[in-house]
Amino acid sequence: MSQSQTDRATNAPGESYIHGYSDEFQRLHGQRTAALEAGFFLPYLRAGMDLVDCGCGPGSITLDLATLVAPGSVVGIDVAQRQLDYARALAAQRGVPNVRFEPGDVYAMPFPDASFDAAFAHNLLQHVRDPLRALRETRRVLKPGGVVGIQDDDWGAYLWEPATPLLRRGLELFLKVAEANGAGFFYARHQKRRLREAGFVRVEGYAMARSNGTPERLGLFVEAAVRQFQDPAFVATVLEHGWADQETLDALPATIRAWARDPDAYRAILCPAAVGWVACEE
Repeated sequence: MSQSQTDRATNAPGESYIHGYSDEFQRLHGQRTAALEAGFFLPYLRAGMDLVDCGCGPGSITLDLATLVAPGSVVGIDVAQRQLDYARALAAQRGVPNVRFEPGDVYAMPFPDASFDAAFAHNLLQHVRDPLRALRETRRVLKPGGVVGIQDDDWGAYLWEPATPLLRRGLELFLKVAEANGAGFFYARHQKRRLREAGFVRVEGYAMARSNGTPERLGLFVEAAVRQFQDPAFVATVLEHGWADQETLDALPATIRAWARDPDAYRAILCPAAVGWVACEE
């Protein structure tokens, strides 16, 4: 069994993280920063806050948040041990003392009620079957007056140009497998409503966009995308459902690399974000 299969964490029946935990995705996601991914949320943070980062992944954003709220403490939780190991190593490398990384399920966090002043979830809720349940659990661990920030991709606004029929086919397959894994890659446009339904007040909505940016980031994306279409669990899902044949899957890596060599290669996606508060009287 492959590393991606053995390390593929599941939050609930019918859920699985589509990207897996390959080295390629660790490097790609490890490039993320709070300035780029959480800029909408940073104005609401202050020194001394205690914060939980839900679905912290490889921890690069978590460490930035810990620096911002110091001397407050930050806990990053994730269901995947490999993510936690990567994040702990990165914290040691950067010398960030006020952060720790623990196993934790966003549906049932290992914390008492009202434990934190702030909570953050970046590209987490799009991967779970029941984001409302996860948001209610997040609200539980926040103190009265506490604030939450969430950000997810919305694949209704995904640009991948110059497009080819095979690239479009690859994107279609990715979304089909994501849905089969319990993800909701068109949910993010409803973040404000979901926060209100979870009991948050003073809900605000924002948006950002993410693109391949520099040649280095483009290269990281390409290797991660190639790994995605070669992932044994991904391939098995596609073939099991009859969505494509092995020949189509085998052709995708070369097509993606050829796209990246085009001087006009461009990829971007809309990233809705929202902020909400727990009522102060709670």
